[in-house]
Amino acid sequence: MSEQTATQNRKQTALMKRLARIHEHKDYPKALEHVPPTEEDLEAAARSTRRGAMLAVVAALVGALAVTREGLAGQVVFGAIAIAAAVFAARAFLAGGKQRSEVLAHGLERRAALVADRRSETTASWAGGRTTYYFQLEFDNGENGEFRYPGRGVQDDLLVKGNTGVAFLRGRTLIAWKNIKV
Repeated sequence: MSEQTATQNRKQTALMKRLARIHEHKDYPKALEHVPPTEEDLEAAARSTRRGAMLAVVAALVGALAVTREGLAGQVVFGAIAIAAAVFAARAFLAGGKQRSEVLAHGLERRAALVADRRSETTASWAGGRTTYYFQLEFDNGENGEFRYPGRGVQDDLLVKGNTGVAFLRGRTLIAWKNIKV
């Protein structure tokens, strides 16, 4: 074994021991009980489902209007609008359901972790901008990975390199973090 590999193994073992102390910390049980905020992806799925419901109501109202119209031209025009609204409603319902299923396909994990590194990507748009953070997390079993964290504005207390605590994960997304200093 090379000296560099031995040094890495010692660092890894020390990190694993440090993270194992999180499980013994007095705040650990309380941190596990934390209920993370609603995820951005689930909110988007709910918006799509609500949009579908609204379009279904519009389709029903316009369809009722088409039935009560006198004259073939009015019935055809309102009927076509009702059908188009019904198609868009179905698409929105299906998209919202699919997005929700994809998000919930991954269970919510709570893991002791250390923030090893972080980076961010900001995209500008006409309505402002959006920042997505990426945190490199190391876990008490020696695993590590990069997890996406959507920025939530100034109310969010961002993580810094070296923070230890409990990571709330769903797939490759970091949903929430509870600091536990060890």
